[in-house]
Amino acid sequence: MSEGKSKFLSKVLVVSAGLGLLYIISRNRRKIFSIFNKHGHPLYGQRIELVDSVEKCDAVVADLKKQCIKNPVLGFDCEWITVNGKRRPVALLQLATDNGLCALFRLCHLRPIPVCLRELLLNDRILKVGVDSHEDAKKLAFDYSLCVSGTYDLRFLAKENGYKAEGLAKLAKSHLNVVLDKNWRLSCSNWEAVELTSAQLNYAANDALVAVKIFNKLFSQLKKTWYERTDYMAIHQLLEYQIDTRFNAKLENRQKCSPITDTAEKGNQIKRKTYTGIRASNLYDNTQLQAPDGELLGVIDYKKAKWYIDNGLATEIATNPYIARLNFEPAARPVGSVGQYYKISKDNQCVVCGKTDTFVRKNVVPREYRKHFPDVMKSHSSHDVLLLCPQCHEKSNISDLAIRTYLANLCNAPISHNNTAIKSFEIPKLKSVKSAGRAILNHSEKLPEARKNELLEVLKNYFSCDNIDEDQLLIASELNTNLDNPDYCQHGEKVVEKYCNELGGLVTLEKLWREHFLKTMEPRYLPELWDVNHNANRLEIRAQEGRLNEIDMLKAGIKNSSSNEKNH
Repeated sequence: MSEGKSKFLSKVLVVSAGLGLLYIISRNRRKIFSIFNKHGHPLYGQRIELVDSVEKCDAVVADLKKQCIKNPVLGFDCEWITVNGKRRPVALLQLATDNGLCALFRLCHLRPIPVCLRELLLNDRILKVGVDSHEDAKKLAFDYSLCVSGTYDLRFLAKENGYKAEGLAKLAKSHLNVVLDKNWRLSCSNWEAVELTSAQLNYAANDALVAVKIFNKLFSQLKKTWYERTDYMAIHQLLEYQIDTRFNAKLENRQKCSPITDTAEKGNQIKRKTYTGIRASNLYDNTQLQAPDGELLGVIDYKKAKWYIDNGLATEIATNPYIARLNFEPAARPVGSVGQYYKISKDNQCVVCGKTDTFVRKNVVPREYRKHFPDVMKSHSSHDVLLLCPQCHEKSNISDLAIRTYLANLCNAPISHNNTAIKSFEIPKLKSVKSAGRAILNHSEKLPEARKNELLEVLKNYFSCDNIDEDQLLIASELNTNLDNPDYCQHGEKVVEKYCNELGGLVTLEKLWREHFLKTMEPRYLPELWDVNHNANRLEIRAQEGRLNEIDMLKAGIKNSSSNEKNH
């Protein structure tokens, strides 16, 4: 075969192959394009791990932690069902990493909750991002005593970049061009079913995965605007004021400057940022109060010292520091380390992390319990009022749900989410009778004839008569429409009663709350001499001095050492 003919045949073969390839591509272009699109899709590479056993949980949590080393962010969401209008405990917890691992924890089948999962959720260095993630964390704390730290609402980040604070589906469409399936049949499906369908698994996994994808995209935009560093160690520095904080749409719309910065520049002035409901001024001014002989009794609030002076009960001794000296002998003087605690100057800083800009007062023993204490245990309660920054305060409140649930079960004292917390029920039938009586009695002339006849029929049926007189109208208008709930109990009151009578006294309850605070918050800046047994020691001193009656001693759980000595 000649050389020219060979070259010609080669060209024909190449052209034929090219045409064949073009034909194949054109014939299968939709499949080919879908493959390319799939690889470029934000949710491509999704790997779903369904966790319904302790063994599987250990392995999956280890994988999640490993993948969070470089990017400490997890998509976070929860699913539950509602029966007869009441929410059931969270059935499914979803956590997803940026590279596509979607762990679905079937909490309704994981009993007890594995320690490894508890530790992961408690780790505040790993962000748990989503929409309304703070509220999901509260549900987990309430349902399973799971403390979730490091929650972050994506709407904060959207607002910081100048976008609308939208729901997850709209954020996914706006920033990832991903359409999430939000069909109510899926969202309201049975998440407690023996086996979840593939549609349910994909729905749950997508919600968590799309959350972390949205975060990464919006955070990368934020870094270009606010920060030079490109690694994820900058996350907490940038977002610290929004971590573990509930997103309040109304409040956010009113704010004119970003909470990412401590200050907002306006013209040539620097204005410190303030937050609604958060204390920006100092709580402790450490004013000294002295006995008539000059002995320091304690450090108090300046306003209290000024009240003593204005009422002629004390004399101003110095102004820097401010010192007020009493003109009368106090009922008692500080004794031992208990008394010494009240003499120590307190720092205006978060006792957990040490921040000094904004504070929230934390009642270590919540008021819902202390308000039922005897008066002697309500006074001198400043020991249990500590300063926390907003983020630590939110974290502490979430962890408190676990101990409240424990106390509810221990003392048979249901928390206020069910009917046992309702003191009385309003009876609709009696309410309609009362309304009818008042309407006719007070507005008879203004009522249309047809409406007046309807109201009279209601009254006739109630009184079982054909005519209604003025006395009956008065009786109807003053009806008590409420029925006392025989199952009513106030959670805090019942817990206090249980500890007073059966569980070692109220100092035991106080100690429980203080130890819980130390364990969950690990405070590094507590005031010197702060002690879990503070009130017990104080009351024992009062008992020894004869300033504590027998009833209060029994309620507190303090033994009368003086009477014991007499018996011996």
